[in-house]
Amino acid sequence: MNVDQILEPAWTEYLSWLFFAVPGMLMRGNVDSIAYALGNLPDSSPILEIGSFCGPSTCVIDYFEQKLGIQNRLYTVDSWTFEGAEPGASLGDSPRIRHEEYRNFVKESFDRNIRTFCHQLPFTVEMDSGEFFKKWANDESTTDVFGRMKALGGPISFAYIDGNHSYGFARRDFENVDRFLVRGGFILFDDSADGSEWEVCKVVQEVLRSGAYGVVAKNPNYLLRRITSPS
Repeated sequence: MNVDQILEPAWTEYLSWLFFAVPGMLMRGNVDSIAYALGNLPDSSPILEIGSFCGPSTCVIDYFEQKLGIQNRLYTVDSWTFEGAEPGASLGDSPRIRHEEYRNFVKESFDRNIRTFCHQLPFTVEMDSGEFFKKWANDESTTDVFGRMKALGGPISFAYIDGNHSYGFARRDFENVDRFLVRGGFILFDDSADGSEWEVCKVVQEVLRSGAYGVVAKNPNYLLRRITSPS
């Protein structure tokens, strides 16, 4: 695909209703990119979401899986540890809400939103993404937030990277995904648009210089596709 080409708009009336109820920071361009990736997956390998917040992108992925008849298993990982959060401190200048209460509210919202709007519950692990990939690499079993035990590991067909956007964390998330992403698989980097102040932009440019990935679209965030086999 020519990177100047605009992706097919994927927004539907259902998504309008969904986003009235499920809070989050998911751009419509990301919705289009998710729909494109899911409609062009190279195989039946799992899909991975790094960073879930209250679940809007999780619900969107599940929606398009159902709409497109895709059976790829969805895994999500989030420690619900937010950038800038200060344990024990007030939430901004709130006289009564603390960061711990905010975190608990967001995680509980995720649980409620997923149980309400997802056709099939994802396998959601409450864990730092680095620890998650250690278990993934060793094919270890773990229990998810819904109380289910499952073995991790194997190839990945699509990853949505939306965790900590600082350079070190974003680079680590990419390198971990890169170990398992199949040829023809996709990575969508949130907040990676040209001109963005987030350090994830530096990671994307490094990835492109490697020659292992091509740009599918800038919408405005980067959707990349692997053009080489994993090393």
